[in-house]
Amino acid sequence: MRNGIAAAFAALALSAGGVRADDTPRSLYEQAKQEGMVSVWSSLDVEMQQAQLKVFSRKFPGLRIEAFKIPPAAAIERAIAESRAGRVTVDVMDTNSGYLQLVFDRDLARPYPWGKVFGVPDDLVLYDNRALAIGHYDLPISYNTDLVKPGEIASWEDLTQPKWKGKFMLEARGFGLAILAQEWGEEKTVSYIKRLVANRPIITQSASPTMDGLASGQASAAIGAIGGRIQKLREQGAPLDWARVGPIPAQVVTVFPVVGAPHPAAAKLWSWWWTTPEGQKTFYDEQGYGLLAGPGANPRGQEMKEKGLSIVFETGKVEEGRHNLEIVSQAIGGLK
Repeated sequence: MRNGIAAAFAALALSAGGVRADDTPRSLYEQAKQEGMVSVWSSLDVEMQQAQLKVFSRKFPGLRIEAFKIPPAAAIERAIAESRAGRVTVDVMDTNSGYLQLVFDRDLARPYPWGKVFGVPDDLVLYDNRALAIGHYDLPISYNTDLVKPGEIASWEDLTQPKWKGKFMLEARGFGLAILAQEWGEEKTVSYIKRLVANRPIITQSASPTMDGLASGQASAAIGAIGGRIQKLREQGAPLDWARVGPIPAQVVTVFPVVGAPHPAAAKLWSWWWTTPEGQKTFYDEQGYGLLAGPGANPRGQEMKEKGLSIVFETGKVEEGRHNLEIVSQAIGGLK
């Protein structure tokens, strides 16, 4: 009878949040070895996931990864469809925090005691233990170093001046400007965008063509390129840099095990790994990404702190973030 009661409580704990009384990194690893793999859907390159696995495997050998590159919205839509059909094929997903309400509304992520089991710092455990922060995608003003001198752009307001008319790119979705609206307010943000648009920017449809166009000299400066990617392209010889101008908007990137994951222990172990110093170092070395603030801040975040550049992080209030993004994209008017 005692064994039956214990089994019942264990089953209840697993159904509530995937928690076992004996969960430890070592016990989860033993379970993960039996599972044999982890399936990851991510907007990050497959090569990035493989680089993480290489470092991960030094401590936890015996797991392979199936990584699939897919944008967050499409990944969530697909996961919802799989969940409804009762056949989930993904273990772990990552997304910026603006998409998480969809995840929570469909019960795709549940609480787990990350601090108790793994010792994850409180500031990286988000949304009532349902997701972990693994990085920040900063969206500073960027520029072509062949066309713009360091310090020539000294404020966000500079790009509204006649000097830059027709010479800068503006990404149509306006993620960074929507984040700045948290600090600036709606009226100031819309007024700023109207003056930007009046200065005849080249409207782009996503971060990648923005960075490519900037590197090739199609424009002198840009709003909408990701700082980490600008840094990596610069290291590879592209004439790119980011303006040391604050405030700097930053998306919050999260990871979470998916409810119903076919490899639940591996999902937890892999999610946690991204928050570790080894995981963060690989993220930064490979992609230029990672945390911009806190004890684990990457070198770019440390430079921002040293230069007194404030960072505005994407709000955890999903409705506010969605509203700001709507008003910004409408003000830019470049989406088709």
